[in-house]
Amino acid sequence: MTAWSEEHELLLAKAFLVVGPMSMMVICLFVVLGMAPGLESGHPREYLVATCVLWAILIMILPLLRVLKLLALPMWMVAIITANMYFYVISLNLGLYLDVSWWGDMGHVVSSTIVAGIVFLALALMDSRSPEYVTLGNRAGFCIMLFLVALSFGGIWEVLEGSTDAIAGNPYMVYGASDTMGDLTADTVGVLAITVYAYLVLGKKSTDEITSSVKLGRKAFA
Repeated sequence: MTAWSEEHELLLAKAFLVVGPMSMMVICLFVVLGMAPGLESGHPREYLVATCVLWAILIMILPLLRVLKLLALPMWMVAIITANMYFYVISLNLGLYLDVSWWGDMGHVVSSTIVAGIVFLALALMDSRSPEYVTLGNRAGFCIMLFLVALSFGGIWEVLEGSTDAIAGNPYMVYGASDTMGDLTADTVGVLAITVYAYLVLGKKSTDEITSSVKLGRKAFA
């Protein structure tokens, strides 16, 4: 990374610490004013507001880690993760998850693909930074681990949805067993796609090469 890109990457991260949450609050303003189509589709106002607030916090995590010099991911990956956050929040506020029958499944495929990509990168980092006697096994073993860990996040998300509804006493996020099974099936499709991709990539590149553009820990920024 050159001095130019380092400086501008840091500046971009600082700017997005402001722009990210503010943009989510702008979306939230439409909900508060009763102008979000998702309200007419059937989403409760408090659910949409809570989602905007939560994602306003979550969207600051990556730029904050970059500013603190704790983690720097490739800019393309940061862009994809951030775009997916907007995709979810905007789709929810437009009512697409309720009005378009296939939208939720598509959203889960996209999200699970991104999550699996992050898990792939995390496992590659673990493998490249571990002592030689600590490995994830061969290429097949690595990909099996990737598939299981990435797919588990889909299950965790469904548990969080169910727990949210149970605590709130209102079916905000879960629309029945068929909805949950459809979400998990879509998650499987996304995770499987990245698992196959990882298997092919690992046949050509080492984990050191895959993680060469990632900085983790303050020492990596020195």
